[in-house]
Amino acid sequence: MADKKYIVKRIPLKSLNNTRDLGGIKTADGRSIKYHRLIRSGELAKIASEDIEVLKNEYDLRKVVDLRTDLEMEHKPDPEIEGVEFEHIPFVDTTTVGITREKNIVVSAVKKIRTMDESPVHYMESMYRALITKESSIENVKRFFEVLLENEEGSVLFHCSAGKDRVGAACMILMSILGVPQSSIIKDYLATQKFGEKYNKKYETLAKCVSKDSKVSEYATVFLSTNKNFILAMYDEIETLYGTVENYAEKCLGLDSEKQEKLREMYLE
Repeated sequence: MADKKYIVKRIPLKSLNNTRDLGGIKTADGRSIKYHRLIRSGELAKIASEDIEVLKNEYDLRKVVDLRTDLEMEHKPDPEIEGVEFEHIPFVDTTTVGITREKNIVVSAVKKIRTMDESPVHYMESMYRALITKESSIENVKRFFEVLLENEEGSVLFHCSAGKDRVGAACMILMSILGVPQSSIIKDYLATQKFGEKYNKKYETLAKCVSKDSKVSEYATVFLSTNKNFILAMYDEIETLYGTVENYAEKCLGLDSEKQEKLREMYLE
């Protein structure tokens, strides 16, 4: 069951709407994720200097992991932060519709949407499943966990564009390994709809400006949404292929039982 006492809260930054400390989320065995260790976020390109100081001084930020594509990173690069290491680990390629969102990608997405026959929900579910099965994604998810295992002190902030799809997938796998119940993971995932509302409206408007086609509008709305079926598709893919998240982590990500336990020791209290 989900921890009913846990309330999903954003870090109160002035320039970022969807930056959240995973600290306080409880596991099935009664432990909790440590505060100031794991931070999920959307893009950092427009982060204010005072917010950088909050992350450095209050959250002891040591590492930033950018899960975006090369194109997204080039278009809106992360700012350099003194004393903070940056690592680029793209979870998907530039052509993935519905997950990457910059203007030129939206134009390409609109063209692709017009040729799609499957429903937008089914398409997004397929994208989430691909994060489990696609070889390039597996290698990058593997590297993401290597970074977490290397981070003995301070916090790791990992982000994509909106902090929904790629970050949501990373959180699903990570929190599952840590022992967080599925219902709590979904609760945290769905919270992005609230915190990312302003961001979503921007890209819905952009899609409508690029095309007046009602199909484009319908698909854009679904692509920008936080639908629990997207995350459930990942669970289903893992269960079908590996039985458990632990088996998936060991067979695909190189995380044997010892490394999985080390993650729990590092990030739980």
